[in-house]
Amino acid sequence: MAARSENKKELAYLLYLQGITQKEILERVGIGSSRTLTSWIQKGGWKEKVAAKTITRTELINRTLMKINELLAGDGEIEADKLSKLAALVEKLDKQDSPVVIMDVLIAFGQWMQSRASIDPEVSLEFIKKINKYQDLYITNKING
Repeated sequence: MAARSENKKELAYLLYLQGITQKEILERVGIGSSRTLTSWIQKGGWKEKVAAKTITRTELINRTLMKINELLAGDGEIEADKLSKLAALVEKLDKQDSPVVIMDVLIAFGQWMQSRASIDPEVSLEFIKKINKYQDLYITNKING
């Protein structure tokens, strides 16, 4: 029974990362209670992982650079503290191993593995679940520092 629940949870997670609505996930996966799905989302940090997927590093850098531009173009005094913090943020975001970049790669890899499963008998649901488990541990470690 526990293995079946884990399979449902894993499928729900994959669908959630793809942007499927919670209502549709409940129907497609056959989860009896919306509270169960909500619990999985909260305990697993699924929202944070979706945010890491949807907000790209480039987008964050560009928005931060626009904010710096606004500060520099203003008529008044330049707020050195704000400018310094924004510049530090750009430098930090520009690192190649940020959780956002890693999450993009892991999600693309997961989608590739799902499509690969239809033509490769070695790529089973159990194999994908193991990969997802370690990818989740890795990204959680990166997010938590």
